[in-house]
Amino acid sequence: MLVEPYLNDLTCYHRLCEVAVLLADGQFQRYRVTHVRQVAGRVLLQLEGCASREMARPLVGCDLWVRREELPPPPDGEFYWYDLEGLTVYTEEGECLGRVEEFFPTGSNDVLVVRKGVQETLLPFIKDVIVAVDAAQGVLYVRAMPGLL
Repeated sequence: MLVEPYLNDLTCYHRLCEVAVLLADGQFQRYRVTHVRQVAGRVLLQLEGCASREMARPLVGCDLWVRREELPPPPDGEFYWYDLEGLTVYTEEGECLGRVEEFFPTGSNDVLVVRKGVQETLLPFIKDVIVAVDAAQGVLYVRAMPGLL
């Protein structure tokens, strides 16, 4: 299974023992990792019970999940997307913008999708916008730059 990694440090994939694949039907299928190899900025995982391309075909385009304890701690000032999902977002002035619902990469930076009812706000995850993250308190503070909100 060829994986497009979210992590910059590809060496952590070599420590994986088990992965879960979120299948198209919404179910998770667990696999034991039997071999890992880096290929041109991607990771090739050999999964137990998935020995051919035909067996791997249903996994194409699916998300791969790992247990949190198998991930290295993020460097200071960095976060896993998982850590930010569900945080309540406030401006520096105290206005509640909603909750972080999801993320997506754009190539230059990641974007937070914040929702409050039917209102959706897209925020670039950059230092000029993100003022503070307090995951323990469940909040994220942002700077309302002109034209952003």
